[in-house]
Amino acid sequence: MVNAGILGGSGIVSGAVAVGTGSGTGAFLAPAANTKIPTTFTTTGLLFLQADATYIYTLRAKPPRSQADRVIANEVTISGAKFAFRPKISGTLQAGTVFTAISNTSANPISGTFSNLPDGGTVTVGSNTFQANYDGGDGNDLTLTVVP
Repeated sequence: MVNAGILGGSGIVSGAVAVGTGSGTGAFLAPAANTKIPTTFTTTGLLFLQADATYIYTLRAKPPRSQADRVIANEVTISGAKFAFRPKISGTLQAGTVFTAISNTSANPISGTFSNLPDGGTVTVGSNTFQANYDGGDGNDLTLTVVP
């Protein structure tokens, strides 16, 4: 459990991960942490993001190359947490480009959405607009797709 501070970096945590307490001062899940290099954070169990949690998502792109953070978890519950998009994009990405922010390995869908990123909601960064889909990827992942 991460009650406060930042949980970040690449690697694998065996078991469940809870970020935030629900009413605390705030806790962060940030795979890239204090680096500028997107990476993958994996938990073999449930990922639970409480109301005082923030997922800091790093994306670096210079068409045609791009790298983005990815969280892999075996079941995901989002209970009012926030999504913070930390992009560094040079130029315009091709419409239809898909980034998987959360890869849910469970057969169950993601439970809940980020409070500031609803299903179908968009985020615009420069000349790029990304649309969230909580049924993306193989049907139960959080994806961000570049839309016109």
